[in-house]
Amino acid sequence: MRPPERVVVTGVGAISALGLTARALWDALREGHDGFGAIELAEADTLRFTGGAQVRGFDPAHHFDAKQLPLLDRFAQLGLVAAREAIVDAGIEFTPDLRLRCAVVTGCAAGGQASIQQVYDDLWRDGRHRAPVLTIPRFIPNALASHVCMEIGATGPSFTLSTACASSNHAIGHAFWMVRNRQADLAVTGGSESPFNIGHLKAWEAMRVVAVDTCRPFSKERTGMILGEAGAMLVLEPLSRALARGARIYAEIIGFGMSADAHHITQ
Repeated sequence: MRPPERVVVTGVGAISALGLTARALWDALREGHDGFGAIELAEADTLRFTGGAQVRGFDPAHHFDAKQLPLLDRFAQLGLVAAREAIVDAGIEFTPDLRLRCAVVTGCAAGGQASIQQVYDDLWRDGRHRAPVLTIPRFIPNALASHVCMEIGATGPSFTLSTACASSNHAIGHAFWMVRNRQADLAVTGGSESPFNIGHLKAWEAMRVVAVDTCRPFSKERTGMILGEAGAMLVLEPLSRALARGARIYAEIIGFGMSADAHHITQ
């Protein structure tokens, strides 16, 4: 029986409140910047909290053509831009065999909230009687995984995990397991979220868990969390394959585990 594969990270991509690329994110973190600011939303003044970590300066038209754009909710746009960056960064050349053996595993808790909000606006505010025809493929949480597969022609395992704030960590962990156990020769994995529409923010407001000032993890004076949006993706592959093709290796993943607190619905 062959031993498990060693699994390494050979590509990274990110778009966040700290910048529109993984490099910009890393530089901002090193310099101690944060991405928090006043929420840019028409109805923001009706909220109890005013701050969030929004992606600013992002123009979808620079990344997607007129045919593709109507198919993509903002959460999928962010994730797909990050996936593209990670794949280019890894220098992957997709052969027919690699497409067949490539896994795409993403995490997403909320799905296409902007598309859901649009349906409510159309029906209850504007008095229309039909939802936009592309609402379902836009808001389903696995939309990102599907679009990544279609873009690179990957026909291997493709799925999305939705486990609240742990969604993308769980996605990366499952992708790691698949590469380690030779169920896939390559994995594109990560996740994205975009929660900034009034209905979704009002739901968070009702829980009273969002900070009214800023995010201060591990501080006993903290007043809550801060919502943000982003996309972040990795390329994972066996160490032997990465070495054989001369890939740059960022890190090795040596283990992954999951557990549940079995304690409280929100804590």
